[in-house]
Amino acid sequence: MMRRVVITGMGIYSCLGTSKDEVRDSLFAGKSGIIFDAQRKDIGFRSALTGMVEEPNLKGLLDRRQRKSMAQQCNYAFVSANEALEQAKIDADFLAKNEMGIIFGNDSSSKAVIDSVDGVRAKGDTTLLGSGSIFQAMNCTVTMNLSTIFKLKGINMTLSAACASGSHSVGMGYVLIKNGYQDMVMCGGAQEVNPNA
Repeated sequence: MMRRVVITGMGIYSCLGTSKDEVRDSLFAGKSGIIFDAQRKDIGFRSALTGMVEEPNLKGLLDRRQRKSMAQQCNYAFVSANEALEQAKIDADFLAKNEMGIIFGNDSSSKAVIDSVDGVRAKGDTTLLGSGSIFQAMNCTVTMNLSTIFKLKGINMTLSAACASGSHSVGMGYVLIKNGYQDMVMCGGAQEVNPNA
């Protein structure tokens, strides 16, 4: 039997704002989050325009061990996921008693990969990398970290389809819920913001 699918919570952390309210206000005001990034121009990009997203401060929200395994895009995803869970009125107690999956779009973790490779080349030794850099470099860094932080017990998938990755994850969550494979799925997309991505 096909089931009805509803979205119960939304969150956003973007170049237009770091919450739904900020993004709404930016859209109504015609504010752009696009900047000229001289570093992109210096390394040869034909266009140096990019979205500027401030780095969230997660101290006090997550412990050091959790933070060190999270790549930049995972930090953004954590903030938006928190906002979505809050709107949906889903707390840790609810998640402990119910199964929720996670599907996020993420098409690269290039900065973490480049930093790791540069470190190995400079030192000639992989033992100095540490586990945090390994987890940051994985394309599934967002779903792996968020599922652990929120203690999610359902499906765990990362989709990679360039700019459509987040939309694909919402569509896949819809299919899984509609067909009865999952009751709830946290869906979204996250992208690192740096000249290497």
